[in-house]
Amino acid sequence: MRGRRPTELKAIEGGLSGRAALPADVPKVMRSEWDRIVSDLASRKLLTPATLGTVAAYLIARWQVAECVKAIQQDGAFVRTKQGEPKPHPAHGVMNKANEIVARLAAELGLTPAARSRRGLAGPAEGGEANDGAPAGLDL
Repeated sequence: MRGRRPTELKAIEGGLSGRAALPADVPKVMRSEWDRIVSDLASRKLLTPATLGTVAAYLIARWQVAECVKAIQQDGAFVRTKQGEPKPHPAHGVMNKANEIVARLAAELGLTPAARSRRGLAGPAEGGEANDGAPAGLDL
């Protein structure tokens, strides 16, 4: 990925803490994932109105991946051209692009353990930290 990544995300004063409504452009089947992610970001004090758009884009990309997988499972990995030649299913291209978006936005939102290990994505420290950043009570 090109460009500089932020080295630290900080908890935001006045960030959102309640339950945010599912945007109309996010498929309804993604409701439980929306609630899980929004709750996680709110608990880490990283949820803002601007973050909601990123969460929506992440969920739309996840939905696209799931739809592409369904199409490939139904039709097979390869389809025939008009001339009868096999070619990769067209959903592969959409799925690959959506997977790139999912990976990029998951890192941006701190949804993976590797992304959360970057400084600042874990949210404010609770209960103090010891042992070079390890949670208090963890013997290293």
